[in-house]
Amino acid sequence: TAAESLNKELYKDETVLDDIRAFFNKRKIPFFTKNNEKQAFIIKGAEVLRNENGTAPGQKIPFEHNGLKKTLFLLPGPPREMRAMFDRYISPFIKNLNTKIVKNEVIHICGLGESHVEDLIKPALDNAHPENPDADIEFGILAHNAVIDVKYRISGSDETVIDKAMQKIKASIAAILKDNIFGYADDSLASSIAALLKAKNASLAGAESCTGGLISKNITDISGASAYFKGSIVSYSNEAKIKALGVKAETLKDFGAVSSQTAKEMAAGALKLFDADFAFSVTGIAGPDGGSDEKPVGLVHIGIASKKSAKTYEYNFIGSRTEIRERTANTVLNLLRLAIKESDD
Repeated sequence: TAAESLNKELYKDETVLDDIRAFFNKRKIPFFTKNNEKQAFIIKGAEVLRNENGTAPGQKIPFEHNGLKKTLFLLPGPPREMRAMFDRYISPFIKNLNTKIVKNEVIHICGLGESHVEDLIKPALDNAHPENPDADIEFGILAHNAVIDVKYRISGSDETVIDKAMQKIKASIAAILKDNIFGYADDSLASSIAALLKAKNASLAGAESCTGGLISKNITDISGASAYFKGSIVSYSNEAKIKALGVKAETLKDFGAVSSQTAKEMAAGALKLFDADFAFSVTGIAGPDGGSDEKPVGLVHIGIASKKSAKTYEYNFIGSRTEIRERTANTVLNLLRLAIKESDD
């Protein structure tokens, strides 16, 4: 279609064909069909863009239209292939065309609501406009299950002015939000916990009920988590809470599985079982069933324990089962982050 639209010819590129065959051979895929061979057809005059993650190459095609020079890019469709090729070939091409310098920052926040964050940081953003009138500031706030992302972008022609404005905004927001900020750019709650535990040479364990292992998954998504994460118990039933974590049968009978008392004993049990420095626990009702007037869907009790202290927290989350579980997991990770940060070495 592109060749026809540009009134250009197609030709079979033998080098591309060899690359496709090599891709199949390397992965010991025996079936090489005519459909695969079609991927070696290139538009005449195009630059072939190598695909490191698949067979179909991309193409960069210069052409003229109404006396103006244009460039058409063709990329394969699978996101894993397309995104990598976009970053490698198209993004630098676009940046070279841009006469403005553009810089971005993302600040990750937990423990505050979206509207509250917006109200708090608005003065910092209003006062941070660079002296250069050609520089522009754009910002946005995104909320996702207890985590708030503040994103801002500054563009202009003077990099020094832009850098000063970026630093001013970052410092101003940090002074306002303080410990509610858990990271920047690619940081996550789990990675911030990893850094704190490594710095203190401390270990961590957990006990989960309503989240079913989601918190532990977030922790072990970080490479190298085995250095500080000793393990966790998914104690979904009362029997598991008693046998694995040492929760007293009387506690469950008197207060129920979803209670601060049970959460505290779960955290203490995980701390003892794994001989860890810190432990978390969670028990709640994720829904959509199981709630009552006394204990509605979304009620969650969280325990955070160390060898020196133990605290419990109660929350009432709203949303679907998945949303409640994700909000719970993020809240647990944030409470754990704060507890580790505030603890004595």
